[in-house]
Amino acid sequence: MSKQCTKPKRKRYEAWFKDKVLLVQAQANEQVLHEEELEFLVDPEIAEAQSTQ
Repeated sequence: MSKQCTKPKRKRYEAWFKDKVLLVQAQANEQVLHEEELEFLVDPEIAEAQSTQ
């Protein structure tokens, strides 16, 4: 039997979460966000696709 990984892929999710928090804070401070940043806030799949490129 093969062992299954019990540890999550923490680094990728930590980076995603930090980016998300920074963008939300910027938006709360009424800073102008670029189109890519707004798309990131709406759809997390975009960030995943960008990280694999």
